[in-house]
Amino acid sequence: MTADFAARIRERYPEGLTGVFAIGGTRVAYVLEHNREAADPGAMNFAAYAEYLEGCYQAFVKMFLDLGGQNAIVTVLSYLSFLEDGGRGSEYGPLVSREALRLIDESFQAFYRENNVDPYFAGIDTLLGLPVRPESREMAERLAEFQSGWTYREGARKVIWEVASIPLYTFRNLFRDEDMSALDAELASVADMGQANRVLYKHIARKVYGTDVPMPHFYLGTNKSGDLKLRTPMPLALSGGEFLRVFYTPYPSLYTTPETMRRILEDLAFGKRLRSTKTDYSGIFTPELARAEYERVHTLSGDPETTVGLSRRVTE
Repeated sequence: MTADFAARIRERYPEGLTGVFAIGGTRVAYVLEHNREAADPGAMNFAAYAEYLEGCYQAFVKMFLDLGGQNAIVTVLSYLSFLEDGGRGSEYGPLVSREALRLIDESFQAFYRENNVDPYFAGIDTLLGLPVRPESREMAERLAEFQSGWTYREGARKVIWEVASIPLYTFRNLFRDEDMSALDAELASVADMGQANRVLYKHIARKVYGTDVPMPHFYLGTNKSGDLKLRTPMPLALSGGEFLRVFYTPYPSLYTTPETMRRILEDLAFGKRLRSTKTDYSGIFTPELARAEYERVHTLSGDPETTVGLSRRVTE
């Protein structure tokens, strides 16, 4: 069944289904899985937490790939994680700098090879070029060294780990250092704005990621706290979110099951929505449907609590 579904997905997206994943709520997931019976459930052993994440990240990426995905862009760490006042304590940056190197340890290297995956690291130019702690710069240097020594394969699936990205910083360096004459010549020959957008994306994304990646087809985040955030700076800055379907789980991302991932991909690829590709909605609304939608809209709009994005009330 999974193989058949994956084949349908690959047929539907011959360019390669590309997903953007903002895996959130990882500390909460660890507490719920391992510490919920402790006297202080929120007190965490960080090394054990990082080991837990290593297995979970591998399982999450594999789940997407097994269902027909080709390219996964995964935001691992925000640049805020490396700030003294980033909101998680001054010791957080050095801790995550050390544990992020698990992305290139023996376990992950075996994972990449066994699943025909090539790894890339986007955003680490910030850690290499801006003021950061020595531990964070060393982490970025080791990731860059690993990427330069990895043997990349034609047709391999791809996982792009987004680490500490600041798109404006990356773009500033790219536009300052690169000769844009070839790109300017290609833009001069485009037929319309849509083609221009695709040309720009392909050229700049290749420079940023180090490989060709289609415009993302969907984003999956978590609104476990109720609020909605977009936490994947680079793919959103590159694509502008154009044609990007956005999904959220109401729980930490690592609780996403293969059944839920499949349901998301099924809706993305084959779902039917109330939409029109014509000038108006002629032939789409029946009087009965219009009346039903009218009642639904007025019922929802009359209740402020139906607003998506409100903070979730947490109770015992």
